Amino acid sequence: MAVTYILVRHGEAEGNREHRFIGQSDVPLSPLGVQQAEAVSARLADLPVTGIIASELQRASNTVAPLAARLEMPIVHDAGLKEIANGDWNGMLPAEVAARWPELWQRYRGGEDVRRPGGERWADVQGRAIETITRDAAGRSDGELVVVGTHGGPTLGLVLWAAGLSLERGLFTGPFAPAANASITTLEMPDARLVGYNDVGHLGALARRTSTPFERE
Repeated sequence: MAVTYILVRHGEAEGNREHRFIGQSDVPLSPLGVQQAEAVSARLADLPVTGIIASELQRASNTVAPLAARLEMPIVHDAGLKEIANGDWNGMLPAEVAARWPELWQRYRGGEDVRRPGGERWADVQGRAIETITRDAAGRSDGELVVVGTHGGPTLGLVLWAAGLSLERGLFTGPFAPAANASITTLEMPDARLVGYNDVGHLGALARRTSTPFERE
């Protein structure tokens, strides 16, 4: 037996289409993101969910809020599930970052896991996401099913870990494409097994695949 975690990347947020480095900015869901949140919650509502945890940022919390309302279940917030702290890059467009930090930008584009000025590396994000899920699983019983509202960075960091792959370079230069908005990824704990990734079958016409790494957050 195991504890199953369904990771839900937030629905489309304001700034995603512009490819902004949103990071820990507490931006809301876009109108499409609100629809995506309803769709993913409708899909999960009939499952035997025993808990809902989420990033404190509203775009992640509000993506699983319709499910919490349907199930009359509280959302437990955990800062370890937040997106990367972008530091001085926060809110910028890729072209703006490239113009201000050309050397660092080239290293980043080349796949290096650089530390954003005043912010984090992807290794930091992965580390705190792993710690959060591991800690949560330790307090659960076999057979529980937990829904997790989070972001692209923590999701992919957990996927690489569960798949047994190391984070040798930038998070988005590995074999997995970025998680789509309102996609479902499934892990099993405590042995960290990847069961499914980037499932958007519930979205239909609302699906919008992430087309570039800059839409990940």
